[in-house]
Amino acid sequence: MEPAKNSEQISRAELLEMQLKLRGDFQQEIDSIKEDLVSINERLLPLGKWLENIESHTGKMAVTLERQKDAQDKFMEKLYEQERKIQEIQSNTTFKKEKLRVKGAILISIISLLGAGSGVVMIFGKRLADFLFGN
Repeated sequence: MEPAKNSEQISRAELLEMQLKLRGDFQQEIDSIKEDLVSINERLLPLGKWLENIESHTGKMAVTLERQKDAQDKFMEKLYEQERKIQEIQSNTTFKKEKLRVKGAILISIISLLGAGSGVVMIFGKRLADFLFGN
């Protein structure tokens, strides 16, 4: 072929040179992108595994917390039942103490009446006996 006569025309050799240069530039960019992808994969794959582990542990924690809540509910129910029984026993004890106090007061009253009655009998004995049993 004839050499380029016009400055606007490009020779075949120049075209091939430009093509090889562009190929080299593109190959460098492709290699750089491949290196970046390998680096990203090296970083993301462990991160993905880490996230899977977090998900697994979170699920286990939810189950554990649910079991703990159930155990706590049962414990609180037993505690409430025991508190109710304690209050019932205290109420019964208070009632029994009050009943004993009343019985004691009645007994003291009876003893007092008998004591006073014996004094009355001593003073008015004959008249009272005549009045109650007649002559």
